Amino acid sequence: MSLEETLKRIERKLEKIETEIVQMRLHLLAGNTTETPSLIELPDHLRKTAMGLLKIKEGTARDVSMNTRRARAVESGYLNQLERQGFVTSFRRGRNKVFSIGSDQRTKGDLKQP
Repeated sequence: MSLEETLKRIERKLEKIETEIVQMRLHLLAGNTTETPSLIELPDHLRKTAMGLLKIKEGTARDVSMNTRRARAVESGYLNQLERQGFVTSFRRGRNKVFSIGSDQRTKGDLKQP
């Protein structure tokens, strides 16, 4: 086996481990509701977005896109899908829509603040 093949194999294993860790964190943050599917049940493109958001805790679609190296518009669509499925929450910070993992503890007054 070549060095390149070995490195790719290690990378795949690390991604699998990272996915499992993210799944555990999401379940803890989301309160383990049975209505929310587990991270492992998500399609790969949504899982990558969820993991990108988890790394930064909260951020805009642009912030997530910098982590995943995908277009901002693509991440915006994926984040909105994750929000509809209950994985993420969002709030407005000025003109920006900010996403975060788990339930949002802000009050309505906090949501108006930049």
